[in-house]
Amino acid sequence: MSETEFTKLAKLALSRIADTIENVDIDGLIDMDFNPDMIHLNTEHGMFVINKHSAAREIWLASPISGPYHFFYKDGKWQNKDGINLFDILARELKINFSEV
Repeated sequence: MSETEFTKLAKLALSRIADTIENVDIDGLIDMDFNPDMIHLNTEHGMFVINKHSAAREIWLASPISGPYHFFYKDGKWQNKDGINLFDILARELKINFSEV
């Protein structure tokens, strides 16, 4: 995958995360700091950090609940080496449905 394609796909994924949280977290339980390359989510469980890592062509997640993950784009999804989807982990840990947006 070219760097241009990776950057486009990663920014779309980060924007989807930010947009979903903004639209679904009506009570404001998640404090979000978002820029096109990184998202910080301060939650009752601690700080989640999601960022694009251009050198590896991956999105990295640091979760206070389940630890670190590295996701690569394959078959139309951001998944880790075990086939776990980025949005599935976030949905489970943040209790947010990412298909609503």
